[in-house]
Amino acid sequence: MNKNTQSKNFKFIRTVANISEYQLRSNGLIVLYKHIPDTDIVTTNLTYLVGSRDEQIGESGVAHMLEHMMFKPTKVDLSKKKDAETLNFEREVGTLLNANTWRDRTTYYFSYPTEHFNRAIRIEAERMRDVTLTDREFLPERTNVLSEYDMYNGDPHFAINELMTCTAFISHNYGHETIGFREDISSYTIEKLERFYNHFYRPNNAVLMVIGDIDENIALQTIANNFKHIEPEPNVNVREKITEPSQEGIRRVEIVRPGKTNILAIGFKHPGFPTKGWFETMLILKLLTEGSEGILNKRLIDTGLASNISVSQSPSKDMDLGTIFITLSSKTSHTKMEELVRKIIDSLTASMIQKQLKPIIKKVIAEEVFKRDSSLDIAAELTEYVASGDWVEYTKTKDTLNSITAKQIMERLKNLFIDKNLTIGSYKSI
Repeated sequence: MNKNTQSKNFKFIRTVANISEYQLRSNGLIVLYKHIPDTDIVTTNLTYLVGSRDEQIGESGVAHMLEHMMFKPTKVDLSKKKDAETLNFEREVGTLLNANTWRDRTTYYFSYPTEHFNRAIRIEAERMRDVTLTDREFLPERTNVLSEYDMYNGDPHFAINELMTCTAFISHNYGHETIGFREDISSYTIEKLERFYNHFYRPNNAVLMVIGDIDENIALQTIANNFKHIEPEPNVNVREKITEPSQEGIRRVEIVRPGKTNILAIGFKHPGFPTKGWFETMLILKLLTEGSEGILNKRLIDTGLASNISVSQSPSKDMDLGTIFITLSSKTSHTKMEELVRKIIDSLTASMIQKQLKPIIKKVIAEEVFKRDSSLDIAAELTEYVASGDWVEYTKTKDTLNSITAKQIMERLKNLFIDKNLTIGSYKSI
């Protein structure tokens, strides 16, 4: 397409690896376009650059609560005496739709036949500013979210992870789960949601992806027709940088509940996504815990000391907490398991890591290629790069992975598993 065709409405920013970036002149909305021909399918993904990190004290989880409300009727729906058009779209077309909230962003997506593109864009434009926040719609949904929290909190892994996260971060707002604290959820009001909605749900705080089988000029014109009248918020993209105070030793937390499950959770702060350090950390977790060749799996599960090992690592923009969860058998204790894991990690050498590193990198790259096969999968992954601040890093993932050496993995290991970087959680059953 001639990049000047839409110059009246859009400023062309760049094209990298067949993804083109534009900015709507009237209000700053960013559009990412990628053409996937001959599928008759389009995925539209609207990412707002707001998440749990942007919540005030006492309002944890409000970003997630607002996500739920975005599936309620808009002013247009009410004027037509209809249910929410979002859900009608799903029922009538069979579109795939959902949303999710994370630390740095909130994302809404549709995947549908190309002929319904205008309808999908119209829905997103309407609910950017015109969702009706009333107690009639809100109070039942708040009850649903409270039930969702109780369900999660009944899981020992969630419970210990929530407490560890609160302990690991003193200043940064990564120090609470995205769903928020139960006490905060129960005190939500329409006024709290409206303040959040009116400030953050603005075109100059959003990135709209269009990925699939649709002409670029038609896509941009449709977006302009639906979004160009929406007013921006001048101060919305001023996000304060938070420097977390230095840690001076191991931080420990404990949960004791009735039951039979005992878990040792070893948490460590790691670099933000998508830095090379983040990918080094990911590879370390795979070396330690993935498959029958996982170093900890061999030493702990194969010997009967642990019944399960799982990990968590989030694609968060800033330094975040990664965790190894070890479900203990009756053969050992939390203290002995912690000592053994630290001993195993301290005994690793570059030559030991080198044997497994290249096959793991090849496998991760193959998984990346597979994830980039459909418009929906591309949008889901690209969202995390958008939230990190520079989507172009998405095009460099393979090179980043191939550049990682065993020596660099060893250096990262030393930095991750030192006392002043650790938060240890013990979930104990009585």
